[in-house]
Amino acid sequence: MNIADLNRSDVESTSDRDFVDITDQQMEETTEIEIVSVEDEISDEIDKLAGGRPSEYRKTVSDDTVGAFFKEMARYPLLKPDEEVELAHRVQYLVKIEALQEKLQKELDRAPTKAELAAADGLSERQMEHQLYRGRVAKRKMIRSNLRLVVSIAKRYLNRGVQFLDLIQEGALGLNRATEKFDPDKGYKFSTYAYWWIRQAITRTIANDARTIRLPIHIVEKLNKLKKAQRELKQELHRNPTEEELAQSLDIEASQLRQLLQLRRRSLSLNHRIGKGEETELMDLLEDGDNQSPEEQMSEAMMRQEIWEVLGDVLTDREKDVISLRYGLTSSEPYTLEEVGCLFNLSRERVRQIQSKAMRKLRRPQVAKRLKGWLT
Repeated sequence: MNIADLNRSDVESTSDRDFVDITDQQMEETTEIEIVSVEDEISDEIDKLAGGRPSEYRKTVSDDTVGAFFKEMARYPLLKPDEEVELAHRVQYLVKIEALQEKLQKELDRAPTKAELAAADGLSERQMEHQLYRGRVAKRKMIRSNLRLVVSIAKRYLNRGVQFLDLIQEGALGLNRATEKFDPDKGYKFSTYAYWWIRQAITRTIANDARTIRLPIHIVEKLNKLKKAQRELKQELHRNPTEEELAQSLDIEASQLRQLLQLRRRSLSLNHRIGKGEETELMDLLEDGDNQSPEEQMSEAMMRQEIWEVLGDVLTDREKDVISLRYGLTSSEPYTLEEVGCLFNLSRERVRQIQSKAMRKLRRPQVAKRLKGWLT
């Protein structure tokens, strides 16, 4: 599927769940310097995109796909301000009709006919079809002309556990959502508005896919704030900040900071190659204190995978997060009720209630049967 041909149905399953609406206040807080720098970077690299890739980009099996994408992207020029406004108004009509269609389908308990849809909008069928065609063409043009912005933002998140092409695809979903939500009458440039949606889509897919075990989005946001505070304090103090200084900057307790620092640690494959020439695997340098046999190691890995799958099938995301932290499935040591409460901004009693409810679900006969083989 061509990324530029994305339509509403392509992102219907993610648009409401994974995207958070951008507020006017956030738009006003966007510094002109930041957005101008993005646009300048895009303009400077238009001629390079057809023949080159980011210096950090590593060749993969999808290298040809990325190259083809760059060449196609370079074919479409940037839009002029008046073109943006005109195309955005056409897309607004397309979104309006799609919303009207959903409304009529609920009222009629069936899909409305073209005649019914046109009548509800006060147009003839021919007029409506013409406007819809113009809207679809406008949407494709807005997406294709702004794919450079997707690449520019995706480049900033290289080497974070998600392939470059996957970052571009997720960013394109954010761009698609931006075209549907953009209101040209508010005076914002489309690139300024789309920047938020694209970045949100990319950062959320990194949060969900880059780790072996997914962390809740609000925890990821706290980790991002921690990283930003560390960077700013290091620049200000000309040294690495202490835990006390970090906690004070973030306005959190020292215990909460230590929990965040522990959660920030990433999983690393034992097959990860290190050393000169990358000829040595990490596994070769680690002492096996338990002296487990390969069969025992495989059994333990299968046990963890099965338990995690059961949790995902039976529990809600919040219940799964609480159980995994309380029993040390995602950390080296189990968390106390207070520690879990600090992470989720919940009281100790509320965490206990969530844990109790989750355990009742896990004790159901059909669920306990799946776990019995591993827990005996």
